Amino acid sequence: MLALLALVALVATVGGVYYVLSPVRVELSVDGQTQSIETRSSSVAELLADQGIVVTDADLVDPPLAAELAEGTTITVSYARPVTLVIDGVETAHVTTRRTVGDALQALSAPTDGAAVLAPLSDAVPRGGATIEIITPKPVTLDVGGQPSGVTSAAKTVGDLLAAEGIVLSPTDALTPPAETPVTSAMTITVTRIRIENETRTEPVAHETIERDDADLAIGTRKVVTKGTDGAKEVTYAVTYTNDQISGELVVAATVTTEPVKEVVAVGTKPVVAAPQAVDPGSAGGAAADLNWAALAKCESSGNPKAVNPAGYYGLYQFSKATWASVGGSGNPADASAAEQTERAQILYNRSGAGQWPHCGPRLFT
Repeated sequence: MLALLALVALVATVGGVYYVLSPVRVELSVDGQTQSIETRSSSVAELLADQGIVVTDADLVDPPLAAELAEGTTITVSYARPVTLVIDGVETAHVTTRRTVGDALQALSAPTDGAAVLAPLSDAVPRGGATIEIITPKPVTLDVGGQPSGVTSAAKTVGDLLAAEGIVLSPTDALTPPAETPVTSAMTITVTRIRIENETRTEPVAHETIERDDADLAIGTRKVVTKGTDGAKEVTYAVTYTNDQISGELVVAATVTTEPVKEVVAVGTKPVVAAPQAVDPGSAGGAAADLNWAALAKCESSGNPKAVNPAGYYGLYQFSKATWASVGGSGNPADASAAEQTERAQILYNRSGAGQWPHCGPRLFT
């Protein structure tokens, strides 16, 4: 009688009659953790309650909570997990019962083709949730050293893209935009190659010219006493190359290797004695006609044919009366026409040279 009661117990109550069921063995898998359980629960919901497992509508329970249990039933519980997808910086919130990053992205139909997922696909998605960042491929123009090319990249930043393309920057190179800039579609990334090299060149050193008065030479006469020669120096430049083109130079060192030789020129100071008045005054024209008489007149008299210097000089070219007479003039030079004054000045030049005008004579040759 006792053995029979152990198998089937009939319990009478006010509300009805309950039977104690025979135990069954089931498999319970909760988030991938599986155990074999012997239970007298009649349904999935009753079993989960007996095991202290609380589920929500977002969780996945297979078979459903109302399903009856039988020997060998496998119950699978997958908890819902919040997932934030960050796609090219734009966040969206989702819920998934998949337990790995890869499975979650597949279930959420995330754009992973050719994209960079900034988390291992095999990583578990915690019950507390996860944030998964995805960088989709974008077309960009990459200009390296003045050579542009099209590139499609799923790099997050400009620096990441350069690393992926195997482009290494030297300390002097310039990058636009900066390395931390996010990569966007159709952007242009410019790497300007800049290098600085030292270059040494041989350059001339100009010689000086020294003038010395010489009383033995007539006024207006010049004579080279010592011929000057240029020297040489080695100059080192720091040359800046931008994309292989010279963009700047800076002298960093200079050494004179050959000293220049100064040129010494003797300048005549000996006055020229006018020819006696009885001597034939000569003629105008010739070489004198090609000289700059207007410049001489401007220097001597400001171009005024009537100019008078209290020291005894007259006209355009400031003749003394004696010199004027020596070239065939009569009276006061300032009373003669400008043409006659010029003609007699040319006669004077052909006879005695530019030294007749010590200060202004060189203007004839300008």
